[in-house]
Amino acid sequence: MKIRHKLILAFSILILTLLAEIILNQVISNRATTTYETIQSRISPVINILNQYKAINKELNLLTTNRINGDNQTSTYNEVRGIVEVELTYIQTELIFHKGNLPKESENIVLMNSLIKDTEKLISTATEFNNLLAHKKEFEANYEQAKAIHDNEILSLNRAIDLNINHLNLNYKRVFDAYNSELSNNLKSVSKIILITGILGIVLAIIITIQITYSISGPIYKLKKAALKMSKGNLDERIFIKGNNELADLGNSFNNMSAALKKSFNEQEKQIEKIKSVNKELEQFVYVASHDLQEPLRTMTSYISLISEIYIEQLDGNALKYMNHVEDASLRMKTLIKDLLDYSKIGKEKVVKNVDLNKTVNDIILDFELIIKDNNATVKVAELPRIKGLEVELKQLFQNLISNGLKFKKADTDPLIEVTVEDQDDYWLFSVRDNGIGMEQKFFDRVFVIFQRLHNRNDYEGTGIGLSVCKKIVDMHKGEIWIESELNQGSTFYFTILKKLKKI
Repeated sequence: MKIRHKLILAFSILILTLLAEIILNQVISNRATTTYETIQSRISPVINILNQYKAINKELNLLTTNRINGDNQTSTYNEVRGIVEVELTYIQTELIFHKGNLPKESENIVLMNSLIKDTEKLISTATEFNNLLAHKKEFEANYEQAKAIHDNEILSLNRAIDLNINHLNLNYKRVFDAYNSELSNNLKSVSKIILITGILGIVLAIIITIQITYSISGPIYKLKKAALKMSKGNLDERIFIKGNNELADLGNSFNNMSAALKKSFNEQEKQIEKIKSVNKELEQFVYVASHDLQEPLRTMTSYISLISEIYIEQLDGNALKYMNHVEDASLRMKTLIKDLLDYSKIGKEKVVKNVDLNKTVNDIILDFELIIKDNNATVKVAELPRIKGLEVELKQLFQNLISNGLKFKKADTDPLIEVTVEDQDDYWLFSVRDNGIGMEQKFFDRVFVIFQRLHNRNDYEGTGIGLSVCKKIVDMHKGEIWIESELNQGSTFYFTILKKLKKI
């Protein structure tokens, strides 16, 4: 049998067991919920009301008795009135409401009707009694009538109401106990179902685990060992799995993949060698071209200077202007070639050293001392780490970014440049922030392309190679560089450097 068929069968039985548990638990839980809701909505509230009514009835009895015995204070009158008009009225309303939840043939409905009628009589009788003794002037005149109402009616109603309350309390407590017992049985049933299905699930899980261990783990362990050897460069590794199942097919596919990888890696190594050779030739071409182009430029510049000196009196204003344009263009070409030559030299000496960036940045600030002073600029530098990298290139990276902050300043605003660092596990995250002219988001990627300029040459000097140099240096240190900026709000250049850099 295929492994997947075995697993499907085992998991189907397990799922059916769980479904049966869920269905049974749901049925019993619904019963328990119904029982609990009945207790909470139909039984407990009635018991609470009856207990409350019993206390109110006792209190009313005590207050009316006190009044008959000579307590004619206004506070006692108000207390009786409050019980009658507020508490008894509330009790009567609640009893009527709960009576509606009782079955028509229930014994309790007869008791409840009697209690409601007695409550209504008690309200009217107590009100009449309290009104007779409302004022001190009328106390003696109405005393005998009030005493008759108290002795013949109120006390009788108090006893009848107490009797009905006790009877109803007894009935409701029996029902309460019965529902509680049912709820307890339902919960026990749920526990038993969970226990039985849990044991069954554990047994099935053990069986599935043994099956997986026997059928899957062994071959997978072989695959793991073979893959580990392949990851270390042994592409000749092969595995052999017995059987006619998916893992045996996987073993054959692994062997085919190993053979294909070996062939592919051999081809890639050849391509890499070709690419290295082409890159070396390109670097050599750039170097030679940049170096050889400087000589004819020097010659052209020299002859333009000679012509300007010797024939200055014979040249008119237009000729001199054209000669100046040619000389300026030659100087720009010379600068471009020099920058291109410098760009090609980046990383020539790939010697990784421990570089103290605090010293590196301090040296840059000293080099820019006059520029910083002339621009009334401020450069703030956080405590920087010692990192592994190319010393010259790292200095050039920070130098270009700080130089940009000084160059692209806003008019009438003193430049402020801040250099910070953050430790991020495998990388150092550096940032160089300025308060300069900033740029729009659409130019964020363009600025890192060689010879790309965003501003007029007359406004800001440069060849547009500085940020491309920065990107090349960051790439060599296995990091990334990006920019966050808004127009007229300054720019922040972020870049990362790999901590454990061993070689370039």
